[in-house]
Formats: sequence, C-alpha cells, structure tokens
Amino acid sequence: MTDLREWRRGEGDLEPPSLETQGFVHASPDDSTLLAVANAFYAGLWAPQAVLVIDTGLLDVEVRWETANPAPPPGVHPEVLFPHIYGPVRRKAVIGVRYLRREPDGSFSAVQHRGATAEELDLIPHPEGGWYRSTWRSQHTLRPEGYPGERDAASGTLFMLRPGERSRWHRLRSDEMWVFNCGGPIELTFGGTGERPVADGRVTLGPHIEAGQVVQALVPAGTWQTAHPITGREGVVSLFVSPGFAWDDFELPPDD
Repeated sequence: MTDLREWRRGEGDLEPPSLETQGFVHASPDDSTLLAVANAFYAGLWAPQAVLVIDTGLLDVEVRWETANPAPPPGVHPEVLFPHIYGPVRRKAVIGVRYLRREPDGSFSAVQHRGATAEELDLIPHPEGGWYRSTWRSQHTLRPEGYPGERDAASGTLFMLRPGERSRWHRLRSDEMWVFNCGGPIELTFGGTGERPVADGRVTLGPHIEAGQVVQALVPAGTWQTAHPITGREGVVSLFVSPGFAWDDFELPPDD
C-alpha cells in the first residue's frame, strides 16, 4: 500500500521509511489482511492509495514470512505470516496496481481492479461509489454566502458507474450538473431537500433522447441524489459543480 501520487511520481527502487526504521518493507499476504492493516494504521488518510502487487520472484533481496510484531491488526489471526521484504523493492517486481476503495467515514472497504474504461480515463474509486477523476477547476475563486470558506467558482469531474455500482444518497451545498458522455444509461433519482432523502423524481441520462433520456440534468444545491446504471453497460458522465466541489460541502444522510 502506498500513496498513489508518490508511486506515479517516483523513479527507481521503492524504499519506504520502514526499511530504515525496521529493516524491511511491510507487505500483506492477501486483500483481507491488507484491508485490516489499512484500517488499523491508515484510516483517515485522504490521499488516494494504491496497492502494489509484487512478484517476489523478481526481487533480488530476501523475503521472510514472519508474524506481526508486536501484534497483528484487529481481525487478523496472530499466526498469520506477513511477507517482510528486507531491502529495496525494484520497480520491475511490481506486476500490477490495485486501488483502495475508501468509504466516506475514511475507512477502507475493498481492494479493486480497474476495468478497461477506468484504466483509459485514469479513474479511481470514489467514496460515494463509482469511479472518478477531477479534471478541471476554475482559476477564479469566490466566498459564497452560506459556505464556510472560499471556493473555486466551478469544478469538473469525470464519473463512471459500472453495472451493480451505485452513487449512494448524498447531497452537495452547490448546484451540480450531470452531463452524459458515453456508455449505458444512468438513472438519477432526486430525494428532496429534507433531513433525509425521500425519492420524489428521477431522470435517465443516456444517448437515446428519442426514448426520453436526457443528456444533462441539474441537481439543485441541497437536493439529495442517488444514481445507478440501468443496463449491463457502464456509464460515464461529467459532473460540473458551482461553486466548486469541496468535501466540506458533501453530506450523507443521518445514520448512513
């Protein structure tokens, strides 16, 4: 597990701080153990995190399978062995990259593969569900009334939902425009502006305007929203938010 931006910026061998402080690089034997480690030690890190898949046969340093010291994270059996890498990790030994899905509360819930479209568009898991990449922020800033601080005038994001995925109920302090890009249709449901969402209308974003689908839909500020694909195809949209998106303006329903 490593900071995605650091992985992309880096060159040469991987030498995390534990190599100097403990003499080895930490690694995990499987996804469930890695998630336990991530939630025990790294919950609350909001920078995107990547999981590097390492072929130990391509390493030129010793790998020892050892128990956790002093103790494993909650949920991991004391006898589970961890692969400790006693030396730098050569980049050639990294044979794959997976992506950690983070929940809105900061916890990690899954280690996921990117599909072809997410790979092509360079999307990462979004805490509300689906996959995203921030693509644009206005160079102009403002201090809107009712906001806790300064905001960009507007922002843009690519967002994708795969079959079976859902953008969970949430609302923003700002207006949000959904614009259909490609793929299959996505149903966007509105939930009113009360304390909790109550479905009170929906539109379908998609390419078939002759069937009543639309290519853009506005979610007014403070309106609950949820969305999901309605066919077996993934759907890609652009989301434009004004004033610009900030996590402080993102709200989940009570008890979610």
